[in-house]
Amino acid sequence: MAIEFKCPNGHKLKVKDASAGKTGRCPVCSALVRVPSAPGSELSEDAILGILGSSKPTGPVEPPPEGFADGFSGATEPMTPRRKLCPQCHREIELETHICPHCQTYIAGLKDF
Repeated sequence: MAIEFKCPNGHKLKVKDASAGKTGRCPVCSALVRVPSAPGSELSEDAILGILGSSKPTGPVEPPPEGFADGFSGATEPMTPRRKLCPQCHREIELETHICPHCQTYIAGLKDF
């Protein structure tokens, strides 16, 4: 069986099934074309949902630990990233940063190694 499709300029093309998903050039106009997948080889949304299963929780949902704030559980203030000062320019940067985005100074401590 063959895959029939059109290039971006409207030329009818017919290629072997083995070319599905590959990219090539139209033999008529040399436009770059991507060969679509063979008809019937794509899964429908219902088939995908059947494979994945139900999205409903199967058991009871445990509450988060006390003091936990993730921004979704009704917390009034979002969590803020921990910060530190750059030793060169003295600007605040995120704690996990190893290169200051302001002065390009490399920052590493012994715990980073």
